[in-house]
Amino acid sequence: MNLLAPVALIAGLTLVATGIALDRAMPLVQSALFVALQGASLMGAGIGLALAVRLAGAAARPLGFALLALLSWRLAYFPIMVFSGHVASIGEWLLALSGLPIFVYPVFLLSVAALHAVAAVAISTLLAPPHPLLRWAVAPAFVVATLVSFNQLEDLRPLPDTVVQIDPSEVPPMRLEQGNPYLSALVGEGYLPNQRVVLVAAGLTYDTIPPSPWATAVKAVLEGLFLDKPFGSTRDRVLEHYLAYHAAHPRIGCRQESDCPIEPEPAGSASP
Repeated sequence: MNLLAPVALIAGLTLVATGIALDRAMPLVQSALFVALQGASLMGAGIGLALAVRLAGAAARPLGFALLALLSWRLAYFPIMVFSGHVASIGEWLLALSGLPIFVYPVFLLSVAALHAVAAVAISTLLAPPHPLLRWAVAPAFVVATLVSFNQLEDLRPLPDTVVQIDPSEVPPMRLEQGNPYLSALVGEGYLPNQRVVLVAAGLTYDTIPPSPWATAVKAVLEGLFLDKPFGSTRDRVLEHYLAYHAAHPRIGCRQESDCPIEPEPAGSASP
């Protein structure tokens, strides 16, 4: 009996329910958000591993696939976290336009799980590719993920994320947008090649973020934090995303910017 489909369905429904609870939490509880992201990513990797074994059939190497799935979870965690936030922002925008109830974290968590499942299936092809040329398509994607996930030496740790405490006083103000800071930084000095990969990835997605309230707030906060610390590690960037999610959380449910506008910072209040 194939249990993969019902397990995936139950996992999906669990993530939707968890996401709704996160949306409604006031204030957002960091430990709950952390556990939800870990759960979604590991669920996705596990489902992807099971699917990879099933697809490979007699060519499957369960232990090797499991080790590769764990590796893909580590390498792709931060890129998937960032991209899933982007997916959630598009979902927020479409729901606002449609007049339907607005959800952010259900879409976010489902995207995290789905992308980790895809990553686990994709990396398994390095051991048992349906076609030898597929290795040459998959390997570059994980090289890019590695460059993003290991931005500096302090990122060389076994876990991609850890429990952090978010003090309300640490949550930065939502600054008004000043333009795309990432592509501008590419012409600057001091960045290593792998750090420029991060700038390119962030810069190319920056202008595709929709003008919905939650997404606009996340983008504005991340922009300000980047300008404050342009040479931050991936660990720093993970924390900055958490701070942005906390700052934007009260805006979940706003249908347009006028419902909950971002107030500009008073003159001279920006961090040095």
